[in-house]
Amino acid sequence: MDASISFSKESFLVKERTLPVVQLTRSKNGRTGTATFIFITPDLFQYSSTQLKGISGMYLEWGNREVKTQDIEIIFRDGRPFLLKAILLFKNSPEWFHFLNFMTCYSKETGLFFSEKTSFS
Repeated sequence: MDASISFSKESFLVKERTLPVVQLTRSKNGRTGTATFIFITPDLFQYSSTQLKGISGMYLEWGNREVKTQDIEIIFRDGRPFLLKAILLFKNSPEWFHFLNFMTCYSKETGLFFSEKTSFS
């Protein structure tokens, strides 16, 4: 199954090849949560500023399914785009498991892996 991340439905901004750092949080009851994606110098920054205006969200696609968010922030360094941060909010268990289904497919294709945060008490 082909899993991909893109930032526009426009044809000029296709699949992002830069692997993100993904931070997950989940509520204690397990019903809600967030996924924060951080891309360091993603491929899409190679496009012109006119084309970057075509960014309409982050789209996680696999098979005929899609998860999307419009909560995107571009962070600049020395006047140039450097980081792209996107946040997905999950309001219920089905949304959470739908996202995990994407991450399973995406990680198999890209080699992205999961590691638990260690806590220091």
